Amino acid sequence: MAQAIQTSEGVSNFGLVKVRNNDAIAAETESKQQDTQPERVVDGLTGYINSCWVAAKTAKQPIEEQMLANMRQRSGIYDADKLAAIRGMGGSEIYILMTATKCRAAEAWIHDVLSPISDRPWTINPTPLSDLPGDKQAALMQEAQDVFTEVMQQAQQLQQSNMIPLVQLREEITEYVKTRRDELISEVQAEAQACSDRMTTKMDDQLEEGGWHNSFWAIISDLVTLKAGVLKGPCIRRRKVKKWVQVGNKWVIQTPYELVPEFDRVSPFDIYPAPDSRGVDDGYLFERHNLTRTDLLSMIGVPGYNEANIREAIKAYGTGGRREFLGPDSERARMEFGTSNTLFTGDKIEALEFWGSVQGKFLIEWGMSASTIDPELDYEVNVWQVGSFTIRALLNPDQLGRKPYSVDCFDRVAGSFWGRGIPELISDLQDICNAIARSIVNNAALASGPQTEVNTDRIKGDSTELYPWKIWESTNQQMQDSPAVRFTQPQIVTQALMQVFEFFSSLADDQSGVPRWAYGQTQQGGAGSTSSGLSMLMSAASRGIKMVIGHVDCMTEGAVGRLYDYNMIYDEDESLKGDCNVVARGSSSLIAKEQMMNSRSQFLQQTANPVDVQIIGLKNRSKMLMQHAKDLDLHLVDDDDLQKQIADFAQQVRQQAAQQMAAQSQGDQDSPAIGRSPDAKPQQTDNAGNPAGGTATNTFQNQGA
Repeated sequence: MAQAIQTSEGVSNFGLVKVRNNDAIAAETESKQQDTQPERVVDGLTGYINSCWVAAKTAKQPIEEQMLANMRQRSGIYDADKLAAIRGMGGSEIYILMTATKCRAAEAWIHDVLSPISDRPWTINPTPLSDLPGDKQAALMQEAQDVFTEVMQQAQQLQQSNMIPLVQLREEITEYVKTRRDELISEVQAEAQACSDRMTTKMDDQLEEGGWHNSFWAIISDLVTLKAGVLKGPCIRRRKVKKWVQVGNKWVIQTPYELVPEFDRVSPFDIYPAPDSRGVDDGYLFERHNLTRTDLLSMIGVPGYNEANIREAIKAYGTGGRREFLGPDSERARMEFGTSNTLFTGDKIEALEFWGSVQGKFLIEWGMSASTIDPELDYEVNVWQVGSFTIRALLNPDQLGRKPYSVDCFDRVAGSFWGRGIPELISDLQDICNAIARSIVNNAALASGPQTEVNTDRIKGDSTELYPWKIWESTNQQMQDSPAVRFTQPQIVTQALMQVFEFFSSLADDQSGVPRWAYGQTQQGGAGSTSSGLSMLMSAASRGIKMVIGHVDCMTEGAVGRLYDYNMIYDEDESLKGDCNVVARGSSSLIAKEQMMNSRSQFLQQTANPVDVQIIGLKNRSKMLMQHAKDLDLHLVDDDDLQKQIADFAQQVRQQAAQQMAAQSQGDQDSPAIGRSPDAKPQQTDNAGNPAGGTATNTFQNQGA
């Protein structure tokens, strides 16, 4: 009898014949019915977003591979193929962290420039010819008109009385109008400057509370290491804020909800531009998000969101989560979290945020009002999509169609969205230095002891162990051959290899733009052996970093400029608003900092004498010293104490100068017309042996002027 083989639940196999029970037949029928059921109809907007997403993620694959290679290079990890080849040859697997050193030095250098003491890397300046708000401008114009009318009336009266000739009267009126116009322009500029100062204070507070500093410094690491740095904001979110309010005699904490503009660092791995994009505002752009069930629930009822689609998405993905696994996700998780298990254990729901142009008919089909949307036109929109559900579609609130992202690179590539980071710039030198370092270690290990040759025909017993004072037992066989044991010392060539290593590692200074003396290695030959020469080398090397800081300035102007526009549109305080521009000054501050510090230091040294101090004035010199100390992060005495010290010191200098003049006058009276007689009294000196007439100069220098 043939034995039944169980192949699946409810299905047995007798040879070539399959037998199904009733449950298996019902399950198969139900499965076929489900397969023949029509899939959920996808609206036109969702279908268009899906097609754009496929094109964007396909085009980014080589970019992701390069960014992963950059991360491995900075972390000192060989890729799998190279590590297998190294292990196949045997020997050392050492990795020289040259890239990590360059990246850390570049980040510190940029931070040092963009973190000026008691200052910020951006400012708000009035335009050269500012426009005031309508009410203020109308008030000034009305004032000017009233004054002009009054002058004309007085002129007519003077002309009728023939007190002033008509020609002279016209000239005086014209001159007055010019003077008054200049005064009005000065008043307008002064008011615009006051508005910019108030707006600066407001934005400083917003940036501090909106996470600007943490996000801004995080993108510097991306910009240096990867192919771009991405800063997003301002993102207007409803957050709890902490406030202390005085109620009676007690202070009580309150946590009301407020709309807070926030800034986020976006990983370059989560940004997907259009395949032919040349910049943020060229073509569409995707950002990947990981949301929680609570995040989706909080969107219900918010204008611009589709409640039905949100509930469908929660029903489909709210329990087990949803994630689209892409090529770099696994290795990226290992690099960032140390393990890839986070990809499979979380319950996050992946969402796509789309910024770009969409045809009007898709928006009308999704649910936007046909009265405000032309089906034949394209509109800049912001769309959120979870799986096959479009949960949000909103017109871009920026009237210029700008996206809320600032993107730039360490080394720009003309005509490309992505640039190059330091690891990519020195990848070839990193490979060469690694190969030389492995050779040095292998040669040092090989030459650390002799190579032993043993004639096994003559050796008795175990000949594989080698230790001091070992006795080798041999026989008389093959006496015509060489000794039973022979030692050969391999040649050590590490010195030559180290010279080659030094040559290629020095090339990394040029290719990265971050020289080794920028992070403390000052033992350089040639011009770098002196302080002035090293200063010249640093000034020359700073040209490259100035260019990078200029790229960061572009990001700063974009992000802070969007915050300025937000305040101009939505802030209710009209006293903040004026005709101003946001200007980043990171690169200019680097130049100014170097030049100003050197110039001020030289000027203080050249004028460190009583004559120049009397010309400059003690008060002006004290201001220069205060500013110089401020740049050096030094704290001087308070203003009251400083003024008292200046007054006391001035009185002391005057007294000493008077004594010196009196002593000089007395000496002239006692001395003959030419020279001094042999029996003249010696010049008076102090306890230190210095002439009495030099006391004022010594005192001035000892005061630290």
